[in-house]
Amino acid sequence: MSISEGQRSTKFAAAVLVAAQILAAGGAVAVNLLAAVVLSPAGRGDLAFALQLAYFLSVFAVMGLERPFIASRSGAFGTEYRVFARMVTPGTLCVLPIAFIAAALSPFSTRWMWLGVIAIAAYVALNSLVHALRVAYVCSREWKWFAVNAIATQLIIVVGAVLLVLIGVNDPVVWMWAYAVSAVPTVVLLSVAPRPPKHLEPTRAEKRGLRKRGWVLLPSEFSNSAMLRSDRLLLPILSSSAALGLYVTVATVLEMATWPVQQWVDASLRSWSQGFSSHSFPVVRIIARSVLLLVASAAVLAVAAYAMIVFVLPESYAPAAAAIIPLAISAVIFGITRVQQGLLIAADSPGTVSVVEIIGTVASLIAYITLIPHYGMFGAAYGSIIGYAVCAAAGAFTLLRVIKRKSQQSHTAGLGDDEISGGANLTDIESATAMPARADVELRDRYPDRTRK
Repeated sequence: MSISEGQRSTKFAAAVLVAAQILAAGGAVAVNLLAAVVLSPAGRGDLAFALQLAYFLSVFAVMGLERPFIASRSGAFGTEYRVFARMVTPGTLCVLPIAFIAAALSPFSTRWMWLGVIAIAAYVALNSLVHALRVAYVCSREWKWFAVNAIATQLIIVVGAVLLVLIGVNDPVVWMWAYAVSAVPTVVLLSVAPRPPKHLEPTRAEKRGLRKRGWVLLPSEFSNSAMLRSDRLLLPILSSSAALGLYVTVATVLEMATWPVQQWVDASLRSWSQGFSSHSFPVVRIIARSVLLLVASAAVLAVAAYAMIVFVLPESYAPAAAAIIPLAISAVIFGITRVQQGLLIAADSPGTVSVVEIIGTVASLIAYITLIPHYGMFGAAYGSIIGYAVCAAAGAFTLLRVIKRKSQQSHTAGLGDDEISGGANLTDIESATAMPARADVELRDRYPDRTRK
């Protein structure tokens, strides 16, 4: 494959992922509105907590394997789907008992034993297949299978939500089963996918290598998920399910303000990695543009959220309007941290990303635990601002250090191309002259799965 063909293939793959994310966003907003019609704030909070619990446990079920797998393998869709599904099976089986225990001990305001607990565990298991299907698409670039699943999933959940509203079902356990059933197409596709020939499967040594790299990346995946979801997991524990129901009604809309910036960051990683070889790389301009885009997106979505609460939702959701402004601010700050981390990855400093994520997670948890018991959903909203701001400050400090180090290295080496890789040994310049092209390829292949959420 030529370079131009490879670039076109990468752009098309990114476009398909973005289209799937837009489709998922539309489905999420529709279901959010429909659920609020028949569920009380407490019931809506129970459903949100169950979903966040399932998503959080799915991180451990996959064991950090996504990025290492994508970076090292390519092949037919059926082969990669089955291979990855088998590799995440042990982690999924280990997490399922934890899912049962966590769901059984969760502070639901309604009765979830046992059908609700089983629904959560089923959704965790099926979500592993959702990850596997996405990985298989990125590795194979066979978009038809991926598109069929994306459309079928959203169709099932939206149609199911409409039926539940028409029937008047106000039990969050039944709504959770609707989410679990929406992931069934992944099982159907797994059953019809061609079985891989034995010689195309990874060897035991390759599997061990993939698992080892996955374990290394798992802390970063955990920190990112914890920073994103800990507010929704802690709200019903430290406050009430009703507070969570009001909170997610606004948060589900405003979190979409960060999506355009995240897609822009993913699409720009390769060009940014090349730009770091120049003294004139416009880091400040990039961050300024991202802030403008984030503010514009947050403003539009804030108005939409207010209109939804005032004109569409029942009066019981009216208190959620007061959380719009702090959640819009937190969305802008969180988007800035995504740009910072994209720049750090482009500067070939991925290890610092995990450190920054952990700092932000710890700050967020401290803020939530301190504020939520006293201020409820407002404590979660302002806690998000505090946690994300600390993460942004740590990211800015780290990014300044990386830029300063690269500037010094480029000056010492006479702006040599070998410094693009972020720290080639000056005594080994000859052996490092081939690094930039390889680094670019690795960077492009290692992070295609960041177009998510």
